Amino acid sequence: MKKFGLILAASGLALAACSSDSEPDTETETVEDAGSAKETMTDAEESEDGESAKEGGISVDEGLFDVEVTIPPAFFDGEDPEQIAANVDNAEQATVNDDGSITYKMSKSQHEEMMAEVATTVEEAKDSITESGDFASIQAIETSDNYDRFTVQVDREAYENSFDGFATITLGVVGSLYQLFSGEDPDSYEVNIDMEDAETGEVFNTITYPEALEEMGEE
Repeated sequence: MKKFGLILAASGLALAACSSDSEPDTETETVEDAGSAKETMTDAEESEDGESAKEGGISVDEGLFDVEVTIPPAFFDGEDPEQIAANVDNAEQATVNDDGSITYKMSKSQHEEMMAEVATTVEEAKDSITESGDFASIQAIETSDNYDRFTVQVDREAYENSFDGFATITLGVVGSLYQLFSGEDPDSYEVNIDMEDAETGEVFNTITYPEALEEMGEE
């Protein structure tokens, strides 16, 4: 996951802008919201219900009135988690856990706002790739509603004789970020990027994340 965090940083994605309050996954604490109490479960209790946070992934736990998001330490590689937690601006609370992860706690409306911000980040990344002129072979990018699939239409010959494939890293990262913050299982989620020949409509390659990042880390 360290390489994932590094690419996020390189892509200019600010997790602080998407943060939310949280509780450590190693403790049990009671939170009062809108006049009602919600008691969170310990890791052992969560494991029994299949709700435990996956190690190294992002856990999204939705209660009646709030949402908790735990972000693993790899996302803050090289940064001070205490400083990041202190700078949270659109969540109620941020707690640094013993393993360096940060648990944010927010209302459901704040979580919806956060997801909208991440979606905007994906759309801006998409537009930047097609409009900046830096990736001349890429003509258009289409996405699924939840950003788990991208179809990148290219001039195949120009694409295969360029370094425009680096653009797919950005798509894989922002798509993965959306999946994780929306609560997908960090051990089984996928973001697929289909490379399509704009002239023939043929999909000549499919890149799957996070598998592609893992393969890059092994090289």
